[in-house]
Amino acid sequence: MSASDLSGLNILLLDDSRSIRLVLTTLLRGLGVTRIYESRDADEALVTARLCRPDLALVDYDLGLTSGLDAIRRFRDARLSPYPDLPIILLAPTSLPHLTRGAEAAGADAILPKPVNAGTLATHIHDVVQAAVRRAATPLSHTA
Repeated sequence: MSASDLSGLNILLLDDSRSIRLVLTTLLRGLGVTRIYESRDADEALVTARLCRPDLALVDYDLGLTSGLDAIRRFRDARLSPYPDLPIILLAPTSLPHLTRGAEAAGADAILPKPVNAGTLATHIHDVVQAAVRRAATPLSHTA
């Protein structure tokens, strides 16, 4: 998947900081993404997801009153989320071992350390989307 392939993606940004959402939007637009949807908190993100049908979510670790891990858990809960299998990249200040375990347990597909640049953002998006495509293409094993 090249940068031009990213142009067909619907991406949901979940970050409580307007300035960070602006930075991420600028980076994504530079990568060719035109359908970017922003949310400030998990509740708003779940509503937005129902409307925009995202292909991927970028979720900040620190959402002010809650954590990105809590938001990811809500996305993974089929009772709350329209897309419990949505590929999710957690944006975090660092990739500490305890954070990695927590992110995996919550259901994040990848962690992208901050600060983010266009190259690492594109690589992470590519990798997570390709992994999701492979998962969707793998037939379920049936046991008798």
